[in-house]
Amino acid sequence: MSGNIQSQFKKFEVEYERLLKCFSEFEKIKSELTSAGHTVSPHDAQAVKPLGIHHMNIIAENAKKDLKALTISLKKIETHIKHSVNK
Repeated sequence: MSGNIQSQFKKFEVEYERLLKCFSEFEKIKSELTSAGHTVSPHDAQAVKPLGIHHMNIIAENAKKDLKALTISLKKIETHIKHSVNK
């Protein structure tokens, strides 16, 4: 059983790392979009209006909350696993 728990924990760790990478990529894209929005001519009719900074901040805050919740869940799982293994 402890092998199964450790396997599950490893899966959670991998998923956590993947989400951290996604969040990092999101921050990079957000920065690039913000700077690109400043370089587009306001008279360019074909230019797509960049996502507003307010909306970008909301998305970033939601992503941070999700990562925080995931971190808390992983810590709870880690505590549970350590407790189960030490029985």
